[in-house]
Amino acid sequence: MLKESNVVKFVDKASVMRPAYYIGLDHRAQTVILGIRGTQSIHDLITDLASHGEEEIFNEGNAHFGTAQAARWFFHNEVQTLRKCLQENMGYGLRIVGHSLGGATASLLAMMLHKRSVELLGIPPEQVAAVGIATPPCVSKSLAVECAGYVTTLALQQYDVIPRMSAAALERLRDEILLLDWMNAFKEEENRTGLLDMVASTLQAISSVQEAARRYAIYAKLPTPQNPKNQIMEKDESSKSEATKTVKEHEELYSPGILYHLCGRASMKDQHGDSAAQGCSLWLVNRDARFSRIVLTGSMLSDHKCDSHYYALRDVLKSLPRSERRSPLPSVRDNTLNDK
Repeated sequence: MLKESNVVKFVDKASVMRPAYYIGLDHRAQTVILGIRGTQSIHDLITDLASHGEEEIFNEGNAHFGTAQAARWFFHNEVQTLRKCLQENMGYGLRIVGHSLGGATASLLAMMLHKRSVELLGIPPEQVAAVGIATPPCVSKSLAVECAGYVTTLALQQYDVIPRMSAAALERLRDEILLLDWMNAFKEEENRTGLLDMVASTLQAISSVQEAARRYAIYAKLPTPQNPKNQIMEKDESSKSEATKTVKEHEELYSPGILYHLCGRASMKDQHGDSAAQGCSLWLVNRDARFSRIVLTGSMLSDHKCDSHYYALRDVLKSLPRSERRSPLPSVRDNTLNDK
């Protein structure tokens, strides 16, 4: 927890392609922190959904358009603030962190800064790192693997829907829904007819929500002399046909960096006030074996909450020797399964 006096900048209102954020100093860890908030406002939602047309990064792969634009905003607008903080606190490193949308933006920004950290920040590349909590798939596989040395992604449970959410995953989910024999599945429970209507609405929404988000993002941008309103409208019209293409044309996206999976349920108080016997463990997972499929469960949204991750990480830290508790993440130990 940072003291208020150690918060250098705090921006609590988001805009299109720019989440809310803060910049602070952790003197105990000798770290400058850029914390980027996850989805909270309609502007954040538009950034999440604006995946129409992946954006190339460093000519090495593709990235989710909305979060790439958000990362570029930070790159162009806050690098000087970060550099000043690092110059005033010699020997400090930079940690970019975020939850959900914030995690994706943090990871992409770290990729942009890593190779030019000496030039832009005055610190070596090994002092730049990003940690994303429940980061959605936002980069192609080549980028996800390339940044594993300095980007970490944490995902809670097996079924948090956001680390699984991508255009390709939505297409697979739609195919599963269309192929499922719903009437046979519900033949013993006749009170679920409303769910069938919901599924039909979901199928329709999947094909239209990204186009709505893209159009909103275009019109939300104010006209400038370099990009007058009529040019914006022309771009909108010229890209309408592309927006109708199936999501199967999108490249598969992955959560970036090294991927850790928080398994189990965080310890809670039972009805007698005693701690429950449950707890969480941390696993290193293979990105190809997990999170490629959306699984509909009762906990797929609650597993995404910040509080859920907080209590799960608290349990993991309690199980570690004190000497390891200050590290960014615990090392892979004997009770941690590689490539689960």
